[in-house]
Amino acid sequence: MRHRQQRGRRTTPLAGILGLLMVSALNAQDVATAPEIKAGTAWPDPATSPAEMLSLQQIERSLLLDATNARDRAVVVGDRGHILVSESRSEWRQVPSPTRSMLTAITAVGNKLWAVGHDQVVIYSSDGGLTWNLQHHDVASEGPLLDVLFLDEERGYAVGAYGQFLSTTDSGANWTVELISDRVASAATADQADNPEIDPDSGLASSDMGMDEGDPHLNAMVRNPLGLLIVGETGSAYRSTDDGRSWVRETLPYEGSMFGAVALDNGSILAFGLRGNAFVTGDLGRTWRPLQTGTEDSLLGGAAVAGSRAVLVGASGTVLLLPAGSDQMRGYTFSDGGVMSAVLPLGETDFLTVGENGIATYQPN
Repeated sequence: MRHRQQRGRRTTPLAGILGLLMVSALNAQDVATAPEIKAGTAWPDPATSPAEMLSLQQIERSLLLDATNARDRAVVVGDRGHILVSESRSEWRQVPSPTRSMLTAITAVGNKLWAVGHDQVVIYSSDGGLTWNLQHHDVASEGPLLDVLFLDEERGYAVGAYGQFLSTTDSGANWTVELISDRVASAATADQADNPEIDPDSGLASSDMGMDEGDPHLNAMVRNPLGLLIVGETGSAYRSTDDGRSWVRETLPYEGSMFGAVALDNGSILAFGLRGNAFVTGDLGRTWRPLQTGTEDSLLGGAAVAGSRAVLVGASGTVLLLPAGSDQMRGYTFSDGGVMSAVLPLGETDFLTVGENGIATYQPN
């Protein structure tokens, strides 16, 4: 079990990678807000303990990590299992959550939502985020889940630290827990059959990062008409053209981590990450071209904007806009945003941001 033996030598990614820049403790729960425990009793499992309900002022300024639009409302998730919802995108309220584990990512298909996080937690809502139930957890897992994506209301994937790769075909009622490398080997056979000129010993489908590394952290997963793409640490990427049944390992032109990926409406995918690096691919990760970001601040969240455009956010209040047909991003600074981990477009020039300073709205000048 090389993966388990070597993992202790590497740094576990913090929730949504935001903690890499601002949180010193990965798994620590805030003792001050935890329920009182009688002497001699066991500490409650955060994965199965309901989140604490806070005042609106507290929750709106707490550490929040991801946001999405369901059919009827926007939903935001974050630290200690907190969940916020809003129909107006301006007035928010907290809803009960079945977990106190940190939630790092959320996705929606219509009014069905799934959120993932620490302790390999997966929670589910069938009513647009108003009520939730715990579908899966594993407190012995060696790192958090960092992203979740559903192809439809039944088929979905969650990815995370150390190559964690979870899949479901029944809306999350049951999850199969694997590593990404468990599905990469079959991709080599598939690619060789489709392209006989490929050398099977070329390493195209290898997931080996060296004996001291093991499977890379998988930070983000995205889908476009060509297939699925996963980006992660050390410039690693994986593509699938069969809805995730098999994967081929690709390499970005940058050896640092990519923290997110956005599918644009022109069929391309934008990946972004450490030190302001961002790249675009039009062929599902086979080739990449760099974008000019004008910053060395890490980019942590992004969203597509209609018309082949995109918005990215990150550290130090960084906001970047990608105009249509351009490789030069326009840079802005949202000082009140701090370190931002996710962004949702509210209109052509209005954006909802979440991060270390909670929820905020921003309009570039």
